[in-house]
Parts: sequence; C-alpha cells; structure tokens
Amino acid sequence: MPGYNESRDTSDVMIRFHHVTKKYRRLTVVDDISFEVYRGEICGFLGPNGAGKTTSLRMLLGLLRPTSGNIEVQGIDVLHDAPKALDGVGAIVEESHFYPYLSGEQNLRQALRLHDLDLTESAIHDRLDKVGLSEARTRRVKGYSLGMRQRLALALALLQDPAILILDEPMNGLDPSAIREFRLQLMELARLGVTILLSSHILSEVEQLATKLVFISHGHIVGIEDLNAKTGDAQAYIRCAEPKRLKAWFETRQMEAALAEDGGYHLNLERAEDMASLIRQLVKDGMDILEARPYKVNLEHQYMARMAATEKERQNVKA
Repeated sequence: MPGYNESRDTSDVMIRFHHVTKKYRRLTVVDDISFEVYRGEICGFLGPNGAGKTTSLRMLLGLLRPTSGNIEVQGIDVLHDAPKALDGVGAIVEESHFYPYLSGEQNLRQALRLHDLDLTESAIHDRLDKVGLSEARTRRVKGYSLGMRQRLALALALLQDPAILILDEPMNGLDPSAIREFRLQLMELARLGVTILLSSHILSEVEQLATKLVFISHGHIVGIEDLNAKTGDAQAYIRCAEPKRLKAWFETRQMEAALAEDGGYHLNLERAEDMASLIRQLVKDGMDILEARPYKVNLEHQYMARMAATEKERQNVKA
C-alpha cells in the first residue's frame, strides 16, 4: 500500500489519514487507509459506490469515529479536538440539508448564527453571487432545483473563507455551464492556497482539476498518484497510412509501441522534445503520417484499469 510522500515538507500536510479503519460489527467499510493531502492541492478521491469514500470523508469531518487509526487536519487529531482541527474547514458531504421554508439568504444567516460567525450583508450577497444564486437569494429553498441546492451548499461551505474544502459529489445536478463555473472557482481557490479533497464520479472534471489522485476500492487504497511529481517519459501517439509497416519500423529499432484501437500506436519517449525528431525520421523513411501528437492516458481509462485489476486480484484471492 502506498505510504506518505516523505520528500515533501510535512508542515504543509493539511489532511492525513494514518492507518484508518472503520468497521460495523463484522463489516469492514474502510480498511487501513493512509494518505496525505498537502496545502493547495486538489486531491481527487475516486472509487465506485460502496468503496468507502463517503465513510472516509465523514470520519474526516468528525461525523463518524474510526475503529482504529487516526485522522489529522491541519496537524490536529480530529478525534481528540475536532473543533480546533476543523476550524476553517468547509464541506459538502452527501445531500445537504436546509430549512426549506427559508430563503437561500436566510439559510446562510442561520448558518452564521449556528457557527457564531460574523459576516456583513454584502459578504453574504457576495457568497451567493459567486455560486450564481444572487437572483434566487430571496426564494424559498423548497422551490430550489437540485442544482440550485448544490450551489447553496457550496455557498455554505465558503462562508468562513475555508483553508480546506471537503467536497463529496458537489457537481450533482449542475448543468454544464454551472459545472464549468464551479471548476474555475475551485482552481482559483487552489491557486490561493486552499486545499481541496474532492470525491466525484464526473471523471472528466476531476481530470481537469486534480493535482493528486487517490483511488479506493472495497475500503482499500489501491493507488496514489501525485500528478505534479510526474517527470521523465513523455507519451506519443502516431498513426500512419500503413500500420503494419509502422509496426515493423518500431520493431527493427527495438522501440516498444502499443497498438491502439484505431490502428495507431502509443509509445514512450525520453523527452517530449523527441517527438519532432521521431516525425522527421518517419518522414525520411517514407512513412505517410496521418496523425502525430502527444498522448496522455485519460482518467476514465486509468480508473477503469485500476478497478478491473483490483477486482481481478480479489477474485484470485477468493479462488
């Protein structure tokens, strides 16, 4: 199982799961998970339904008690001092609950009173404007659509200008325009140093946002990928008019190339700059190039491959 990233400054660790397990009688929902999220990172927390994501986030927020292990937020153990650990933490976890007969604006004021926060009227309006609810701020929440409720939940999460945001499926019910606005807002928050732990099934959005990925399946961490730390090989995609001839060209040069579904080839290069020299050599050798571009395995393929490998391993263990 992947451990901590010891090359990073530990003072920048904002969230730390350390050998955390959660059991309900004989059922183990989360099984000995460990990972860290650093200041300013957007960490995608990915896995299928029932993998243990929401349970993990609820333990992080002090809503559930771990069976064993510990969780630290801003260097403070949540179990020992949740109020101090979670000070400055905003969250959207599962379906947010509001006062349906109050307006969106009144819901924010009520949240301010409950959390003993002090914000001016202009600040409240600013939060609603940021999430696109300025025109609906005086409407009763009972008349809000699911997307509007998600926007209001984000406004609540942003009330205290959080240092950390915990988001569980925050894009549910949002239309494409709202999703884009939400994405841009999260990117700006991360640029300002806000740490974001994001669980979402919308992999295309996570792919655009995340600087780190944590994969979980059946309660186990099955992969951790620090996207900022990736260096070394560059990947390329080449497609020619004569795929068999291209294959032979790679083989004579002992270059490993994987056949794609459309007849093109994926291969690794030592440097991204080597793409130009590769194309020149192919043209010199008479290859009719139809397409040549940098290649990146998209998150959907990566996710499906990890989950399939995990399921295969589980089946082998059972056998």
